[in-house]
Amino acid sequence: MELDTGAAVSIISREKYGNDLQHIPLQPTDVILKTYTGEALAPVGVINVAVKLNNQSARLPLYVVISDAPPLFGREWLRSIKLNWQDIKTVKYGVADTIETVLKRHSSVFGKELGTMDGIEAKIRLKPDHTPKFYQPRIVPYAIRPKVEAELTRLTEMGVISPIQYSEWATPVVPVIKKDGSVRLCGDFKVTLNPAICVDHYPLPRIEDLFASLAGGQLFSKLDLSNAYLQMPVAQESRKLLTISTQKGLFCYNRLPFGIAPAPALFQKAMDSKHSLLSRRHTDNRMR
Repeated sequence: MELDTGAAVSIISREKYGNDLQHIPLQPTDVILKTYTGEALAPVGVINVAVKLNNQSARLPLYVVISDAPPLFGREWLRSIKLNWQDIKTVKYGVADTIETVLKRHSSVFGKELGTMDGIEAKIRLKPDHTPKFYQPRIVPYAIRPKVEAELTRLTEMGVISPIQYSEWATPVVPVIKKDGSVRLCGDFKVTLNPAICVDHYPLPRIEDLFASLAGGQLFSKLDLSNAYLQMPVAQESRKLLTISTQKGLFCYNRLPFGIAPAPALFQKAMDSKHSLLSRRHTDNRMR
């Protein structure tokens, strides 16, 4: 069962009751429960079950509901069955749980390939009075030209950019040398696209809010989303707007690039929507 101190009673689904506990008579009940979102939920009945944990035993009510929620161990049972809270809240690090084991178990998260947000696309909306702007590529120092060409090749092979022959828009790129000596290509969109974009307004988290959410914490981890913006695909109709002019020709972005005005809001909104979806899946049908 899943321990849920937010649940007033302990519950199982009707399907679970039919598969494993139908030999126990189902008794009627007039108890009305409420889901996490406040919706009324009437159990189809209640059964009295023998509960054993370590050296404790008790006969306790278990409510049967029409739901696909996991079996919940609620507060009513906690009054009779005492748990070792220190053991529950302790994160154990076993011999088997080495860094290599964790990375292998979650290889899809820690893989080196570029991730993709499912079901989300970035769309660029232009102002009605916009005028397309086309800039020729800027001169790149000879010392870093091979690195710039290598980066263009890498991005093309990853599907981040695609070569095109024609576009009304073209933004010059600015190569930025990273700490490891490689090059990051940034489009100078402030001279082309940004003034013509209808910028999406979405609240970005404040540093004060972030620190407040960490209050009381003792151990912290930092996770870096590799090529974060590039994990968001760009809608087909918006890709030619994100054309860059380079020494190797024109390329359009298939993924959300750094440097366009709405990128922070688009990405934050996508992150919050994914977080909300996971939260809803986790808390759906929880009992008060």
